[in-house]
Amino acid sequence: MMASRWARAVVAAAAVAGFALLSAPATAQSANVPKQVHLVMDGNKVMASNVRLNRFDELKHNAQERVREQRVGEAVAVVITNQRIIAYGVVSGWRSVDRSPNEQIESVAAQDYAGLIVTDQRMLNFNGETGVWGEQKRSVSRQ
Repeated sequence: MMASRWARAVVAAAAVAGFALLSAPATAQSANVPKQVHLVMDGNKVMASNVRLNRFDELKHNAQERVREQRVGEAVAVVITNQRIIAYGVVSGWRSVDRSPNEQIESVAAQDYAGLIVTDQRMLNFNGETGVWGEQKRSVSRQ
């Protein structure tokens, strides 16, 4: 329990400091959440395979929208497109926020029920159980 709190604190500190987060190997904390979500690419379709609810949920694309990056955790998935930042929670389904013009993605992480996205303008976290996004603007002057 203490190790998982420490690991979360390190991830949060790295995000605040502006370091790129890399997909970390599964930890002991991840072993507590069984694998419940998979992303399936079917041609130009993105489908979430929801093992917990025994269904597939398709991500609806906007016109000219293209997938740029994706990450999958045990119960959450994050998809970055040229227009939106989209997350899928095993309980909440697909939820998206629009990208700002020229917003650059710096890191994307998905683990357990949580998604974390750091851009040059803001930090976003997604709770896959509630479907709620949290947002924190980043300071303009970074070195």
